[in-house]
Amino acid sequence: MDAKKTGAYLADLRRARGLTQQEAADQLGVSNKTVSKWENGAGLPDITVLPALAELYGVTADDILAGETLRGRPAETEGPARRRLLLLRLRTRFDICFAGAVALGILAWFRVEYVSLAAWPVSVGLLWIGYVLAAHPARYGDVALDTGTWENLYRKLLIASALQWWTLLRLVRIGDLVIDDAGMRLYYAGDTWKPLIFAVGLAVLCAILEWALRRRAGKEASLLWVPERLRLSLRQGDGFLRRTRQIWLVWLMWVAVLVGLWFLAENQLDLALAPWIMEYGEELIRDGLPESWIVLRERLEADVAPWKWLQAGVLAAGGISAAVLAVWTGIAWKKRRPPLAEQGET
Repeated sequence: MDAKKTGAYLADLRRARGLTQQEAADQLGVSNKTVSKWENGAGLPDITVLPALAELYGVTADDILAGETLRGRPAETEGPARRRLLLLRLRTRFDICFAGAVALGILAWFRVEYVSLAAWPVSVGLLWIGYVLAAHPARYGDVALDTGTWENLYRKLLIASALQWWTLLRLVRIGDLVIDDAGMRLYYAGDTWKPLIFAVGLAVLCAILEWALRRRAGKEASLLWVPERLRLSLRQGDGFLRRTRQIWLVWLMWVAVLVGLWFLAENQLDLALAPWIMEYGEELIRDGLPESWIVLRERLEADVAPWKWLQAGVLAAGGISAAVLAVWTGIAWKKRRPPLAEQGET
């Protein structure tokens, strides 16, 4: 809504009715300063006053919000104002559902018995109901969303979906129940896999939403958000960042999977060392068993060897995949370079 436009429209309506600001204020039950603030564009009428204001001036609330009389206007002139109203409604619908989905997801994240089991599916359902309420009218109605609006919507989908994905992993139980007498805690053996599962799922989620966003809003759209200040601070920043957002997104997904694998190896190594630490003490195990304890040293090395190999494998795979990604990045960036004429070169 344009406060200046709405203010000028309210002032014209008041004059057309032959009312002063004080007379209009008396009929609405507000002060003349409030009416003056509306007409100067310093503020908008409160939603509780809007129906009375519309009735006083003989217009609709939609007219006041649009800053112009919509009814009885030709379709070609009412289009922009009507589009703004529809766009506001679509955003409001989705934002309400998004806020509710995030709140319920956080509630489910605490794993409150019975409450979490109900809150999580309601959270997921509410999020996608909000998406349908926003995307379906935009696809089949007479309002078109610009690229920025689609990007904002899909980024919120990613945030809420990532929260719900991690909440689901907290709710499910993987593996057998383990009783840690030394640490005085209960946990499930498969819980150490959850960071990796989350990282892989998040990467898949990013890929799916990126594909859906580009299909909806065009190839220029991307989930990667870049602050406007950063764009302005870079030379030819907008063109460069627009061309390389997909590359940055792939690298972020690569980092997420690699970090998940590393945490898996670390957690499994800690689990393998836990019984040894409980029996012989942390200092002795961390510093290394005496060389004379040949049998114990061999047993300890056999227990931790798979996870040390996994750590080494993660590092090796990370190095190899980084080299492959670097080559792909160079090729992809070269393809995305604009023509010389577009760069202003001769």
